[in-house]
Amino acid sequence: MLCPLISNLGVNLWKDENGIDTIPLKLVVYLTLVGIIIVLVAIGLKNAGPPMDGALMERQLGGVKSGIELMQSGYARDLSDPYATTGNIRSFDLVLPDSLEYISFGVDPDPDNNGILNDTPPGLVTDNGDVIYYKLIGDGKRLVKLKDSIHIREGELVDGRWLPRSVDGLGQAFVLTGGSQSVTFELVYDRGTTYTLSHVTDNLDAYINPNSTGGLSHGLLVSVNPDSFPADDVTEGRVTVQLVDSQGRWVQEMGRTVNLTSSRGNLSVAQVVTNAQGSGSVMLTSGELGLGVVTAQSPGLHNGTGEVAFTLPPLVIVFNEWIVSSPNRDPDAELVAQFHIEHNTSYSVTLTGWATEAHWPTRPEEWAIARIEFDGVVLDEIEVASGSRIDVPFGDVLLDEGNHTLRVTMTNDFNFLGLGDRDLYVERVGFS
Repeated sequence: MLCPLISNLGVNLWKDENGIDTIPLKLVVYLTLVGIIIVLVAIGLKNAGPPMDGALMERQLGGVKSGIELMQSGYARDLSDPYATTGNIRSFDLVLPDSLEYISFGVDPDPDNNGILNDTPPGLVTDNGDVIYYKLIGDGKRLVKLKDSIHIREGELVDGRWLPRSVDGLGQAFVLTGGSQSVTFELVYDRGTTYTLSHVTDNLDAYINPNSTGGLSHGLLVSVNPDSFPADDVTEGRVTVQLVDSQGRWVQEMGRTVNLTSSRGNLSVAQVVTNAQGSGSVMLTSGELGLGVVTAQSPGLHNGTGEVAFTLPPLVIVFNEWIVSSPNRDPDAELVAQFHIEHNTSYSVTLTGWATEAHWPTRPEEWAIARIEFDGVVLDEIEVASGSRIDVPFGDVLLDEGNHTLRVTMTNDFNFLGLGDRDLYVERVGFS
């Protein structure tokens, strides 16, 4: 049945002059589209490799981190006892992608970032076995930080016993450079310190030389100056990032990229590249009240954080006027101001000014009493008992975002010839 159909189709094509012209053209277009799709798919798969490999490593190392931290509560073999039973054991089957350059348990095997894993400068202060580093081709160095109490060491099999490997008196980290495999760690005890010992030996010398404080040989110090400023979307603070070593000393390293984020506010840029002094800075503003945390991150380094308080924008209403009467005598004897705020918040209100004193001969002295109202609601009435400039606190007021009306009056006007004139001078009302 198929052969006659093909035969008839061939005859029809040869007889149909339109078919001779159009069929090859359609075929060419079809094949071209198929080729384009294949190329696009290949490019997509190529670009998807590093992120997929990174996600694979993060997922696996998350399990390794949890496993190593959990095993610390188990039994540790005493290395001084040749007959001690095996310590707490954990094994991890690692699927290592082809894009992996290295994975190191215990130390940064490339602290100078030159891509050479066996040239760590002599005498360098290093991590203390509480880290896992890895690097993928085309990506930066990544760090998985373990608890400070964990001390990973490379092991070597000596006379049937796994012991910490040492080169020139220094313990070693364990480095893998490729190939999926199973890695086993054992908890051991040596002269007061518990170690997490690998049951695999590499061919690299990545030594561990911690200082008394442990930690990383390089980290990030973040500072914000000033550390408190108004949340008005205008006032700026300067965020400075400085590279430091494990003792907090500044490290001069040019060209390191540092990524910045802030829990509140807006950074002028989200990334800086360190200068010759190992530092860089950006500007920060905020329209949101509260405590902000600026975090600096760079592959292979401890994160750095700095705090900044975004405070209420200062609000001052200036009058510089006398109030010489009370509303019950003169309805216009008041000071009124309209103002707008951007936040729902509580303000502490202070009146700055002075007053004159006047009283009846048989009565004690009495100064002008100021009344402050917001939107028709009285905040308080307080005597301004000073003939010179004074700040008078009126307490707190809770105001919603939007427009408001402030009204200042004097409630106890007194003006009699020969007895004096009681008046109130209002320089300003401040909100803080």
